[in-house]
Amino acid sequence: MRRLLVSLTVILSFIISCQQEPTGPPEKVQPEVRTGGVYRAPLSWSPRTLDPAFSTDIYSVTLIQQVFDGLVQFDQNLNVVPALATSWMVSADGLVYTFNLRSNANFHNGRQVTAEDFVYSFTRILDPKEESSALSFFERLKGAAAYRNGESNEVSGLRALDAHTLEITINEPYAPFLPVLAMISSKVVPREEVERWGKDFGHHPVGTGAFRLESWEGNQIVLSANPDYHEGPPHLDRVVYTIYAGAQRQKILQEFLADRLEEAAVFGADREEMAQTTVYQFVRKPSLSLQFYGMNCTSAPLKDKRVRQALGWAINKEEIIREVFKDQFIPAETILPPGMTGYTPENAAYGYDPKRAKELLAKAGYGPSQKKLSLTLLSASKSNVAQKELAMVAAHLAAVGVELQIKYETDWPTFEATLNSGRFQLYRYFWSADIPDPDNFLNVICGSDSLYNFMRYSNPKVDRLLSQALVETDIIKRVRLYREAEGMILEDAPMIPFMYWVFESVFQPYVKGLEISALGSPYIPLKKIWLDKQ
Repeated sequence: MRRLLVSLTVILSFIISCQQEPTGPPEKVQPEVRTGGVYRAPLSWSPRTLDPAFSTDIYSVTLIQQVFDGLVQFDQNLNVVPALATSWMVSADGLVYTFNLRSNANFHNGRQVTAEDFVYSFTRILDPKEESSALSFFERLKGAAAYRNGESNEVSGLRALDAHTLEITINEPYAPFLPVLAMISSKVVPREEVERWGKDFGHHPVGTGAFRLESWEGNQIVLSANPDYHEGPPHLDRVVYTIYAGAQRQKILQEFLADRLEEAAVFGADREEMAQTTVYQFVRKPSLSLQFYGMNCTSAPLKDKRVRQALGWAINKEEIIREVFKDQFIPAETILPPGMTGYTPENAAYGYDPKRAKELLAKAGYGPSQKKLSLTLLSASKSNVAQKELAMVAAHLAAVGVELQIKYETDWPTFEATLNSGRFQLYRYFWSADIPDPDNFLNVICGSDSLYNFMRYSNPKVDRLLSQALVETDIIKRVRLYREAEGMILEDAPMIPFMYWVFESVFQPYVKGLEISALGSPYIPLKKIWLDKQ
């Protein structure tokens, strides 16, 4: 099992690893690391919570990554490396994981972290009263079912052998388990603080990370340096996040150019100019992400697979990406992005074919002499580029006889609540990998029981393939299972894969120590950043 995990990581790293290449004048002498200063960063929406067990959006992830630590973490090339665990062993059968914890790690309240804290944190995720978004990742722990059914007061697969030794036992081999322990939901939390704040712990988080929450008021969240961090204090004094609700991309860039932000994502025409900059650092890196249009498969007329397929054939992705995004991103015709283990270009589906779209719609009973098809799409972003993108989508659908209305909901919790309620037909969504594993796309987005399957898509054959892939220890066989499952999902067309995102941002010239992985901006370790304004 351990050899398998290492192989997966090495293969993935070989495929997607590429160092960011900032432009700008070269440095003749490597400057001495400086301490102090405030790093100012934008957030496109407000986080729903900073409680790791309940995080469901990348805005929460962005802050949780700085405030909390887990047993392990990802490095820049997505290798799993130590965090609060200094080392670990995996049994020959792949069922027992034993972690040795560092003895110099404390929570922000000053208490030392112990193995019992991880037992509590992971048990909390399994608590049926909590409804954690990470439940599916931990249900494979030995004794999880008995605990959730009330047959036991503890999870037998979680044991603190002593203060600094944690043993985790799972029921069956689970290929991505070690990467799962590096994801946001697997961070450790202190029981006394969770019990003190209850449901409001997410707004009063206490972790072990390099930064701790100083304030969260209005549209601003401030983190301050943790002077007792086990790796040593971070170089920055503070990190100030400003929330630009609704992804106000143009305003964010203007604030950056006015020297009021240290970073800004770039899009469209601005991106063309920034890519040529000699003043700022322009960084481009492929990311494991997908933007797609999800369809509510339980909402008429989208229950009809032919209608869903027709919508896929009707949209000219290449034209939209060329006109709106200036070819910044890559048109998507699969669910798994390039660089992800299991990515299969041969599974490509739904290129631009309006004639085929009309034929499918006619077979479903929609056309000039038939019923008129009107649909509504929900978008959380109301940025200029999002509006241009959706205007072109509406035009392409109108060309095949489909009327599309766009509804914007820029408050993320409200947008997410609407998706959970099922009161929608189509939605615009962006998914960024939590872990570098195909299960994190195919199962998490499309699995029948997944909390993120807002499409309400269900195919028992697909579920069986995804379940088999999770316990398969032969990487070749595992890839074949995912390839077959993805092909079935694309045939059923619960979503329209739109484009694979590429991380592109500008940073102020004095920002040093940047490390960016294929997991994108939420996983930038701000503890390594320092400012050289001299």
